[in-house]
Amino acid sequence: MKALTSVKKIIALLTVFILILTFISCGSNEPPENGAEEETTAEIPLPGGSISIPYTTGDSLNPFFMKTVLNSSLISLVYRSLYKINTSFMPENDLAASENLTGLTLKVYLADDLFFSDGTALTAADVVYSFEKAKDSYLYENTLSNIVSCKEGEGNSIIFTLSQADVNALSSLIFPVVRQNTAETEDLLPTGNGCYQFSQDGIRLTLKANLKVSGEIPHVGTVRLTDVKGNTTPENLVSTGEIDFYYSDLSDSDITGVNSLVTNVYLNSLVYLGVNHDNVNLVLASFRQAISCAINRPGIVENAYRGFARSTVSPFNISWEKYSSSPSAAAISLGEDNVKASSLLSARGFGANGQEMNFTLLCNEGSSFMRNTASLIAEALAEHNINITVKLLNSDSLREAVEAGNFDLYLAEIKVSPTMDLSQFFSAYGEASYGINFENCISDDAYADYVSGDGTIDEFIDAFSQEMPFIPILYRNGRLCYTRRLSSEVVAAEGNIFGNIPEWVFAESN
Repeated sequence: MKALTSVKKIIALLTVFILILTFISCGSNEPPENGAEEETTAEIPLPGGSISIPYTTGDSLNPFFMKTVLNSSLISLVYRSLYKINTSFMPENDLAASENLTGLTLKVYLADDLFFSDGTALTAADVVYSFEKAKDSYLYENTLSNIVSCKEGEGNSIIFTLSQADVNALSSLIFPVVRQNTAETEDLLPTGNGCYQFSQDGIRLTLKANLKVSGEIPHVGTVRLTDVKGNTTPENLVSTGEIDFYYSDLSDSDITGVNSLVTNVYLNSLVYLGVNHDNVNLVLASFRQAISCAINRPGIVENAYRGFARSTVSPFNISWEKYSSSPSAAAISLGEDNVKASSLLSARGFGANGQEMNFTLLCNEGSSFMRNTASLIAEALAEHNINITVKLLNSDSLREAVEAGNFDLYLAEIKVSPTMDLSQFFSAYGEASYGINFENCISDDAYADYVSGDGTIDEFIDAFSQEMPFIPILYRNGRLCYTRRLSSEVVAAEGNIFGNIPEWVFAESN
């Protein structure tokens, strides 16, 4: 009996000991292994409802290998970046908590408690890896061209080294941040930490709401990806309800009619007139100013671009907050000024009652936007006794003629980087600098002073307006077509088309 009692006591003591260990283990405050977030998302149900957006299987879905506008519009759904560009073209903190720009060194500190969709912690090493992939990619190589290196710093920081000082350097840090070593080949779907993550439902690829996202979980739980490769009119798929959204940057100048809701997406694509300063008359700043004043920019926006553009007489984007809030911008008129144009021309014996002038304007034959713009420019200048012969060329022939200097005027569009980098115009080797005489140019020095922080944006705009080395016409827009089921406001920015998708609410689900 005594032996049996002893055994019972030992069993009881072991039971109590096990219970104590279990209690201690459950109440532990130790962090999870590998930096992973504690598994609390099991209690969070996937939001209901679904929408359908297009992509193409003809292009990669890896952001460091993709090339199409269609697939690149998905990036902001799955990935976040250190900064994102808002509708005023200003950088806003995303993964970055703070920054310090001193000379050629840009130091960025990551926000706390960042995790990828698989639960692993997001660190500075992941940012460095993502930068190196982005630096060599089609989508980001130009944006990152002024950054020569990137390395980890102390305190979960990243140190970027610039090749030249740039007051707008933050706007270049918009590359997607992915988990280290998950983006090596174009067939891989890198791990991100956006509000959605890739999911394979049988043979269909979808996006599922990321329940580990540090921000707001979207109301719509599933985004179905619909392949529209080979479909020449995907806008019509929105009208028929087969897809809910379709974004086009309108680079093909094809604006088809749609039976859906539509919003303009402001782009950083500048349309301008290149001017050959070797011409005896076009070398005169007053003559270039006269041409600029005679052009009816609002008429071009309305008639050539059907409203999908914004007039500008400045090389900077009129929607850029740093420019639009400057005194120089407020003082500039965007409409035509025939009185000033006549005054500038008549002072040198030209104009409606003076000597006739003849110039040739080169234009890309493949763009209806460009053809219609060239015609409207010629029509406006004819009122001032300036005859414009529009010469239509294919893109290769146009490039060859411009590079050889065989032009008086040429009409072109150029993509300006998020940092508002105009060095393409003000560098002797820039792709948009053809025809500019830098020996007599003051705008390039004023621009260099502004970018380095030694001058102001107003000083540059004043210098540019005085000599007008080239003639800005407008900044083009893109177009987002979307379903009438959406009952929320759409906030779409270039590079962040689905910017406020967590807030979207639909009248009914598919």
